[in-house]
Amino acid sequence: MSREFSLAAECEQVSVSGAPYDRWVTPDGDIAAEFYREDSGFLVRFPGNADFHISKKLTQIVCIPAPGIAQTVIDTLFANSVTPLIGNHAGGLNLHGSAVDFGGVGAAFVGTSRRGKTTLAGACARAGHPFLSEDSIALDLSDQGFLLQPVRPVLRVFGDSAAYLTGADCDTFDGQQKAALDAGEALPFATRPVVLRAIYVLGPGDAEMPKITRLGASQALTEIMRHAFVLDVEDKARLSAHFFRLSNLVQAVPFLMLDYPRRFSVLPAVVNLLAEDLLGR
Repeated sequence: MSREFSLAAECEQVSVSGAPYDRWVTPDGDIAAEFYREDSGFLVRFPGNADFHISKKLTQIVCIPAPGIAQTVIDTLFANSVTPLIGNHAGGLNLHGSAVDFGGVGAAFVGTSRRGKTTLAGACARAGHPFLSEDSIALDLSDQGFLLQPVRPVLRVFGDSAAYLTGADCDTFDGQQKAALDAGEALPFATRPVVLRAIYVLGPGDAEMPKITRLGASQALTEIMRHAFVLDVEDKARLSAHFFRLSNLVQAVPFLMLDYPRRFSVLPAVVNLLAEDLLGR
């Protein structure tokens, strides 16, 4: 299906009549996105950043940025949020998380915000295992199984993580804002799909040392439903089909809990543990 994306002139976000039918809320209680219905389709609002108007047939997307919002912010919202929303609504399978290529064996990391998904993907890349995505996992089903698709050669991390991944001084980056690190020799990006071997749910960081435990099917399904993109939570037919795709994923791919102390010094050991676990499957 071909889709047309257009960028309109920036404009202040005005109040929308009626309540949103869905919201994304951060762990801190901030509203990350609001979803509204329009006669022509859907409005996905990212407060303070941009409005994305999506046609009912998903063929047209119009972005209206808020005043002063950088193009990089628009690109990130479109790639990491809007595209996977549309993809799942159209029957695809996209998850919120990061993914890495361990020598042709794919690993995906999911978890709530601030659990370190992107930093872990960066640590893997720093160790020579190219990353495929940093915030949105795109999956296709093939004869080989589920394939992880390359998404975008950028890692967006907070200042301390950026300093660790690049070897720069901490003062180089703003500690309150995410820095965009382009892929390169030090942080390689995988340009080809790889077969997904396992999905790791990142734990809270309570473990004294890195550890991996297997999740049961019901627990895995509960976890993965938290990390899927849904454009219309009231469309029962599409929700049912989406649930079916997630169920197939849980049955086909091992789901594991990965927990480790959230210290940069521990990350090399985490990467080694992942490599051992993946190559042993």
